[in-house]
Amino acid sequence: MKIIKLFEEFEFVTNQKVEVVVGLLIRSSKGRFFLVHREDGGRFWSLMSGGQDESDSDDITTIRREMNEELMLHDTSNIKIEYVGEENIPGKRRVFRYYIGHVDKEFDVHLDHENLDWGWFNPQGYSIINGHRHTWGLPYPLYPGLIDKIFNFT
Repeated sequence: MKIIKLFEEFEFVTNQKVEVVVGLLIRSSKGRFFLVHREDGGRFWSLMSGGQDESDSDDITTIRREMNEELMLHDTSNIKIEYVGEENIPGKRRVFRYYIGHVDKEFDVHLDHENLDWGWFNPQGYSIINGHRHTWGLPYPLYPGLIDKIFNFT
């Protein structure tokens, strides 16, 4: 009887829907990375990301919709987007699909309520926050694992 119960619990868990989150790390021709300071208690700076809606036809549609909603960036056609890979989020029924983007010209954005700040950051140089404040290097704290993505960007 215990074996059946465990099997039923296992079946219940495996039949749950997996949430898809799509992320985009954008690098400009100046070598700076576009990051947002998420409104999740103000803890982390992160790459642009968001959950995939049922209406999204694919990951790129998700990325472009999220940039429109969160950044008020309506034209994203100048971002050259490439697929990198997929990561399973430990302890959650969530998969993270990761993309890199290239732009020639850095853009300004207008944030919605999901983000506190934005910037273009050079890991070893001059960086810009919110289009006008200036700083050096990467912001702190970065979302766990983001530093590796930045330094592995090709």
